[in-house]
Amino acid sequence: MIHSTSGMQKSFWEYHKAYDHRQLAWKDEVLFTWEWWLGVALTIIPWIIWFIFRKRESTSRLLFAGTFVSLVSLTLDNIGVQFSAWNYLKPVIPAIPSYIPFDFALIPLSVMFLIQWFYHKNPWMIGLIFAILTAFIGEPIFKWLGIYVPTNWKYGYSIPFYTLIYYLAHKIASSKRFDDLEASK
Repeated sequence: MIHSTSGMQKSFWEYHKAYDHRQLAWKDEVLFTWEWWLGVALTIIPWIIWFIFRKRESTSRLLFAGTFVSLVSLTLDNIGVQFSAWNYLKPVIPAIPSYIPFDFALIPLSVMFLIQWFYHKNPWMIGLIFAILTAFIGEPIFKWLGIYVPTNWKYGYSIPFYTLIYYLAHKIASSKRFDDLEASK
């Protein structure tokens, strides 16, 4: 039985047309503005800082946890944009609706540093502190800068998500299941 996909086909082309419009608006209104340069800097500089100050013996574990945080952040951020919970008016890259500095630098690197510094502390408590600071200080700063626009979202809604992300990343980083790599026989 063949199903009609004309609705999906039509929505694909409407989405493509909207993306073309977004890309033109981005070139005219965002590219090379101070907000764009800030986004580029917030994507690169935190990684340089982490590379210098990371605990070298824990690099692999921290990167594994940070990769998890990036994937979850990117996914949830894209869902939030798609459901009109929030928007980013000054994206670094127009093809990605989420904010690259959050998802690939600020959130994962903050979590990696917190795990490194507070490894033996209660992960729920550190996660909650991280969540409160991120939700009630970080998000409002980016709103004030005109980069982040919550439309159907309140800062407090973010707290359980940030808390759980930190907790799971801590569990990943502290996993005892990492074995040494051995050559295949």
